[in-house]
Amino acid sequence: QDLPIDEQLREEAGEEPAFIVPAENVEVAEDALKSAPIDDDDDMEEEEEKNDRGNSDEANSAVDIVEDMSIFRLEKVHTDSLFSVDAIPITLGAEKALAIASGGGDDRAYLTFVSSSDQSSKVMRCAHDHTDSVSCVSFNRSGEVSDSSGLMLAVGSFDGTVQLYDVQKAAVDAMNNVDIVSKGRQLDGPSDIEWIAWHPKGGTVLLAGSSDATVWMWFATNGKCLQVFVGHEGEVTDGCFTKDGKFAVTISTDMTMRIWAPKTGLSRHVFRNQGGNRFAEAPLLCLDLGGGTDGQLAIVGAEDGTAWIVHLANKKILTCLSHCSEGDLRSVEAVGFAPNSVNVNWCATAGVDGTLKIWDLTNNQCRQVCKHNKSAVTRIRWHKNLPLVYSAASDGVIRVWDARNGALVKHLTGHNEVINDMRVVPNSEGE
Repeated sequence: QDLPIDEQLREEAGEEPAFIVPAENVEVAEDALKSAPIDDDDDMEEEEEKNDRGNSDEANSAVDIVEDMSIFRLEKVHTDSLFSVDAIPITLGAEKALAIASGGGDDRAYLTFVSSSDQSSKVMRCAHDHTDSVSCVSFNRSGEVSDSSGLMLAVGSFDGTVQLYDVQKAAVDAMNNVDIVSKGRQLDGPSDIEWIAWHPKGGTVLLAGSSDATVWMWFATNGKCLQVFVGHEGEVTDGCFTKDGKFAVTISTDMTMRIWAPKTGLSRHVFRNQGGNRFAEAPLLCLDLGGGTDGQLAIVGAEDGTAWIVHLANKKILTCLSHCSEGDLRSVEAVGFAPNSVNVNWCATAGVDGTLKIWDLTNNQCRQVCKHNKSAVTRIRWHKNLPLVYSAASDGVIRVWDARNGALVKHLTGHNEVINDMRVVPNSEGE
């Protein structure tokens, strides 16, 4: 039977979504979270120091030969590794600009505006001082924004908070040379924030997953917690709303994938390996939705090198794609469906084995294998309109692949270490 469909979400500015039933909110009790040196002789220490200096010289020499192909570089701002980025084209005054959000291990988030005409930039520090790493950043809209009213930036941290910032106000402040993005609303609840995802309609409802096995949902306009989804038994590693916004879908290290009803906070279905239903037998790491002719397909990547295709409406497990079956390190780190404008039957998987694979879901066969010189692939993104897949890898290189024949179209260098996150934003010409 088809999955029952809840009533359409009705969201209007300043009003709570109609699917919220305060009396039915699900609550959870939060638990309180709260080497001996080795003695070496002097000769050994001196020898190690010499080796360290030698290795450092070699590393620096290798770094020097990396060509920086970027047109803009954010440097000497963050003081530790960056974990998350997001970007969106906006209008800044009389000209177009790219708004870039970034967050990382220095417990800080920054909002940077880069002019599309001359690449001049204004870097602004987000005001809140987090007490742990910034794990995720996300704008509440996608695509080019001509009217930035209501445009928000959400910043999630391992300290268990989500900070909301008014991007329109920040853009005005940037033109007045203000250096700090004003504090906005704070959302609390989970023990930490692993990921965040906005509702596709209205951009006022925010979903977040935690390592404490819970998923939280807030109404961003007033900061009210709308639901706490309880049912996973391990870290919730990824999640998002369905394309129509009627359901939320999450995956976990507990090897399950769940469909949730926002109205009640209840789990509508659980995909798991039990009985006659064969499903993942390893922690699930990544997720994408919206595949197939009806947009009801979901793909998840697992730690054991498999990827699984399910049909959300029919609650059926359709197939298992074997991305990598050999070696100790074979986890699937990134998955994604091709846009309908490219091919409704294609999807991609990528992992630590150093390959990106293009699959044809009409026969579940691998069409192309794109190799990354044994470097682990951390992120993949499909081009919005063209049959191109962008991949980010542990060697610091972004590669662009032609999904039709597996050819390497171009590579983009500049990073010296692993790329942790990536966004692809087409320019005004769609390139």
